[in-house]
Amino acid sequence: MAKIKGLKRINRIINDFTQKNFGVTAEPGVEFQAFCEGKLINYAFVFSEEDTRFFEEDATKRFPDIHAEIFLWCLFHEIGHCMTDYIWTELDNEYFEQMAEKIYHIPDDDLRNDCYHCLPDEYVATNWAGNYMRKHPKKVANFWAELQPAILRMYQKNGLI
Repeated sequence: MAKIKGLKRINRIINDFTQKNFGVTAEPGVEFQAFCEGKLINYAFVFSEEDTRFFEEDATKRFPDIHAEIFLWCLFHEIGHCMTDYIWTELDNEYFEQMAEKIYHIPDDDLRNDCYHCLPDEYVATNWAGNYMRKHPKKVANFWAELQPAILRMYQKNGLI
């Protein structure tokens, strides 16, 4: 696999922020995902247009005052999973996984996504993300001011823009 130029800097910026503020480690992956037992999240630069649209609609409907890029919403949502995981039992998590599996088979896009975002762990993670960004706007703005140019440089270095 080809090495992605500039990714190391992005990973350092993200981890400086996530480890210092939340004790969460971040790694690049193929999708945004949380592995709460290890306080690990994955982040990605390629988004499914459909998933992004539905997630963004859900998040901004609940937090219309938060004007953040989708990358930040997704990142903080995954951090939110790690920061709120303590409230769920193992049985709860098994139930959420079973329900998510059933939801994935709903053919109607709107209904499927509405159901998914209403799963308790997803709902709470998004609430945590929105509340964090609302309570710490300067911290989030400073983080994005450092991260966004690094992402753009990565795109440029790799001939993506």
